[in-house]
Amino acid sequence: MLRKLSFRNAKRQAKDYIIYFITIMMTVALLFSFNSIAASSDIAELSSSMKNFSKAIMGINSIIVLVMVWLVNYTMKFMLEKRSKEFGTYQILGIEKQDISNMFTVENLLIGMFALVVGTGVGVFLYQMFTSIIMNLFAQPYQISIEFSWEAVKTTTLCFFVMFGLVLLNSRRKIKKTKVHDLLYADKQNENNHIKNAKGNQMIFILSIILLLGGLWILNLDYSNPAEMTGKNTLIAIVLWVIGIYLFYVSISSFIVKRYLENKTRKYKKNNLFLYRNLTSKINTMSITLGTIAVAFAFIMIGGNVALLMNGMLNNEIAMGYPFEIMVSSPDSDFSKYKEYMEKNAKITDLYEYRLYHIPKTNLQKALDNTTFEGRYDEAYENVLGLTDYNYLRKMLGYDTITLKENETIIQCMKTAQKPFQDYIRKHNKIEILGKEIIIKDVYGDHLAQISFNGYTYCLVVPDEVLAEIVKMDLEPESPFYEGDYKLVANTEEMTTEAFYQELSDYIMYDEIEQTAIIAGEKQQYTMNVALGNVQTKGYRTSITKSMYTMISFLAFYVALIFIMATATILAIQQLSDSEKYKYRYDLLKKLGMSEIEINQTILKQLLFYFALPMIIPILLSIPAILIIGQIFTIAVTIQEIWQNIALVIGIFIFVYGIYLIATNIQFDRNINGSR
Repeated sequence: MLRKLSFRNAKRQAKDYIIYFITIMMTVALLFSFNSIAASSDIAELSSSMKNFSKAIMGINSIIVLVMVWLVNYTMKFMLEKRSKEFGTYQILGIEKQDISNMFTVENLLIGMFALVVGTGVGVFLYQMFTSIIMNLFAQPYQISIEFSWEAVKTTTLCFFVMFGLVLLNSRRKIKKTKVHDLLYADKQNENNHIKNAKGNQMIFILSIILLLGGLWILNLDYSNPAEMTGKNTLIAIVLWVIGIYLFYVSISSFIVKRYLENKTRKYKKNNLFLYRNLTSKINTMSITLGTIAVAFAFIMIGGNVALLMNGMLNNEIAMGYPFEIMVSSPDSDFSKYKEYMEKNAKITDLYEYRLYHIPKTNLQKALDNTTFEGRYDEAYENVLGLTDYNYLRKMLGYDTITLKENETIIQCMKTAQKPFQDYIRKHNKIEILGKEIIIKDVYGDHLAQISFNGYTYCLVVPDEVLAEIVKMDLEPESPFYEGDYKLVANTEEMTTEAFYQELSDYIMYDEIEQTAIIAGEKQQYTMNVALGNVQTKGYRTSITKSMYTMISFLAFYVALIFIMATATILAIQQLSDSEKYKYRYDLLKKLGMSEIEINQTILKQLLFYFALPMIIPILLSIPAILIIGQIFTIAVTIQEIWQNIALVIGIFIFVYGIYLIATNIQFDRNINGSR
C-alpha cells in the first residue's frame, strides 16, 4: 500500500510542483553540460589556459550543490507543510512515522531521479551548444554530434545524490520529530514579524536606506583611487549592503502601510485594500526569505556586470594594444633573426621597421591627472613618432593618412584616454618641443598599440622636419634626449599560434646586470637577467584572452542562471502553495461582484508586485555600484560600454525571471479558477 501511495503522490507532486521539477531538471542539465566540458580533451587543447577551465568548473560545482541543497531543502519544507494534514491523518490511522518517512523519501527520489534522467538528456544538447560556441570563439571547426561523457555522468550523479541525500536526511529527521498536533496545524503557522512595533519598523526602514547609501559611499573610497585600493572598504561596503538589505525587507511592510493604507483615497480605490493587505501580510511572514533572495540578486547583478567588464576590457585590450599580428621592440636595429624566423613560419603580408624616440616630458601628462590614467604614462619622457612612420602604420591598419604643418603635432592615444586629452587641449593647445612652440592639432584615438608599445597610453606625432631635429639632438654629447626603441611590426595572412610566439620570443637577447640590495639587514649583490627587447603577437594574446573570456563568461553565466532559477523557484512555490488559501478570498470577491477579468488582473498585480519586490533594491543598488567599480575598467572600457553591460545584465535577468513569473501566474490562475 505504501508503495502505491508513493507512486501516486510522486505523480501528484510532479504536477503541483512543475516549476520546482523544471528547475531541478535544468540544474542537472547545466551540471552535466559543464562537467562534460570539463572532461573534454578538445576544449582543453584549445589553449594552455583552457586546462584550468575544468578545475574552475569543479570548484563552481561545489557552490552550485550548496545552492541547490538550500533550494531543495526550502522546497521540501513547503511540501511537508502542504501535506502536513495528510501525514497527520496517516499517523492517526496507525501508520508509523518510519513508514511515512520512507514513503516521503521514495516519492521525492522518484521525482528527483526522473529530473536526473531528463536533465542529463537535455544536458547532452546543452553541451553540444556550449562546445560549438567555444569552438567558434577560437575559430576552430566543429561538427555537432551526439556524445556522452561517462565521466560527466558520474560527477553529475554524485552531485545530485549528495544534494538530495542531505535534504532527505533532514526531512526524515523532521517527520520523525514532529508530533501529530504539529502536523495537523502546520499550515496555520507563519513566520513572525521580527519587529512588531510600527514606529520601530519605520526607524529600521530609514536605517536600512542609510546603510545601503553608506555602503556605496565607502565603496567609492576604494575605487575612486585605485592606486591606494586595499579591498578593506569593499568588504565593509558588502557587509553594510547585506545588513541594509535584510533590514529593508524586515521593515518594508510598515512603509507600505504608512505610505498607502493611511491614504484613504488610495486605500479604497478599486481592490487596493485587498491587494495591499495580502502583500503586507505575506511580506511580514517572508521578510528574511525576501532579504536572502534580494542579497543573491544583488550579487548576481553586480557579479555579472563585473564579468562583462572584465571581458570587455580583455577584448578591448587586444584591439587597442595588438592591432598588428606581430610586434617586436628592441634597443638594437638589427631584426634579421626575427625576420628570418617570421618569413619561414608565417605568411607575411606587410612589414615595417621604424623608431620611437623619447624627448623630455611636456605638460601633457597633466591632462591625465585625476583620471583613471593618472600615473599610467612614461613619467621621465614623452614618446615621439615621425609623421611618415605614423602614416605608414595607419595605412597598414586601414586608417586614413594625415597631414601636419611644421609647427603642428597630434596626440595619438588609447581611445579611452581621448576625452581627457580633448578636454585639456581646449585650454592648453600648445606645447614646447626643442624650444619651439608647437600647436596640438587634434587627438586621435585609433588603435595603434598604445599599451606599452607605441608609447604608454599615448605618444606625440610630429612632422618629419621636427623629427630630424630630434635625431640631431639625440646624437649630441650629453644630450637631454633619450634614445628610443627600434620597432618592427608585421601583418600575416593567418593568425599566429602560441607556439609561434614562444619560438619567436627565444630570439630575445638578455643582458646580465649586477644589482645590490639589503637582504636580512645585510648588503648583498646578485645578478639579474634583463631582456633586451620584447615580442608580442596578436595570436598568442587573443588565445589567452579568449580563454579568459570563455572561463569568465561561462562560469558567470552558469552561477547566475542557477541562482536566478533557484530564487525564482522559491518565490513561485511560495505563491503556488498559498494559492489554496487564496481560493476562498477570491471566491468572496467574485460574490461581491468582481468580474473574472478583474480577478485575473488582481492576481497578476499581486504576483507582479511580489516578484518585483526582491528586485527593487538589487537593481537600484547594482547600478551605482557598477558605475563605481567600473572606474578601474575605464582604462580599456568606455562609459557607454558600462551602461550597455548594465542594460544587458538587467535585461537577461528580467527575461529569465519573467518566464517564472508568467509560469507562476498561469498555474496560480488555474489553482484559483479550479474551485470556482
